[in-house]
Amino acid sequence: MILSHTLPENGMKVTVEGVVVADPDRRDTTLHANINVSKINNIEVHGTLIAFLPPETELVYGQHVVVKGTLRQPDSFLGDNGNIFDYPHYLQVQGVSAMLTSAVLVSSTPAPASLKGSLYFIKAKFNASLERIFIQPETALMEGILLGERRGLSPDLTAAFVAAGLIHIVILAGYVLSLVGEGVMRALTFIPKKFRYPLAGLFLILFVVMIGASSTTVRACTMALVSLTARYFNRPGVALRALAIAAFGMFLWNPAIILWDTSFIISALATFGLITFSPVVEHWLRWIPEKFGAREIATSTLSVQIFALPALLYYTGILSPFALPANVLALPVLPWVMLTGFLAGLLNLIPGIAGPILAFVPAFFGQLSLRWILCIVAIVKAIPYSAATVQQFPWWLAIGMYIPLIVFALWHWRRSASW
Repeated sequence: MILSHTLPENGMKVTVEGVVVADPDRRDTTLHANINVSKINNIEVHGTLIAFLPPETELVYGQHVVVKGTLRQPDSFLGDNGNIFDYPHYLQVQGVSAMLTSAVLVSSTPAPASLKGSLYFIKAKFNASLERIFIQPETALMEGILLGERRGLSPDLTAAFVAAGLIHIVILAGYVLSLVGEGVMRALTFIPKKFRYPLAGLFLILFVVMIGASSTTVRACTMALVSLTARYFNRPGVALRALAIAAFGMFLWNPAIILWDTSFIISALATFGLITFSPVVEHWLRWIPEKFGAREIATSTLSVQIFALPALLYYTGILSPFALPANVLALPVLPWVMLTGFLAGLLNLIPGIAGPILAFVPAFFGQLSLRWILCIVAIVKAIPYSAATVQQFPWWLAIGMYIPLIVFALWHWRRSASW
């Protein structure tokens, strides 16, 4: 938090000095930059604020900047589902305690060399490579899947993904990374199990490092690795202990996430459902064929959605009745989307004409896979009442739904494993 007895009052024009401490997030109309403040109006202060600058502003991680704007304290606001969105605590999870609106960059100095800065630079180059070889809206979807970027997704397309229950594939949710890891394992079935699972985990870790290892993706990767642990040991108790240790470690790292970090809460609940509830759901879905991993995907998807549903209803108010078939149809191609997109973007970085030529084949198949996902989303969107909005879903009802769910899941878990 920004701590100073002489901090200017809310709504005052100020000049801020500090260092950019995260990869700037470029949107259609603004550039969001987290700045670790050293001075406000030449008064020494300490803390982090988020500055909203013009989208054409050029900033990178690690730069020392001077920015002018209007200092404001964040306020809660009414969300689309009728619930109050606690924006101050949302920013607090990120270590941000104030906003600088209508900001303009006065001056900046070059950023010193750093590992994190190098990772962000690689990410920017890779992102630019993807934009040169894919067309819209497939470009925006590929950037979302590979890099967690949502800036290119139009509001209509984002709403369509929400209605289809597939928005998680572009926000790097933990259980999606788990499914991707399982997809990698299926692609490596010729390798012994003791090597296959570690390779899948290594793939996820390298992927998170490649996109800059932000706190959101680190949390998602942690949850994904927990579910891989369950698969490797074939012992739910091992994974449940790992989940508890991971959650406790994240709490020690940032206590605010337990109450205010929506992505962490939903990810933890979904992972708990994947660990404890999958055997029960798989028994229910015996009628689904195992070919192409359909039953496994349906089991994982339904398990996590059952446990994520009350939280999703409370936080978003969106109910997606067609989420299960949409996920069963879309998720099998997701590992191949990531593989072809990664290869195409990497090969296209080769200088000269060799890059585009080598990238053509993976880009072609990546484009086809992305169009398949977009086709599923379009079909679901065209179905009447494909998504319903639950206004002001009460918190006490969400907790009331979780009590029997958790008791039932733990009862089945205790039958197959011991803590």
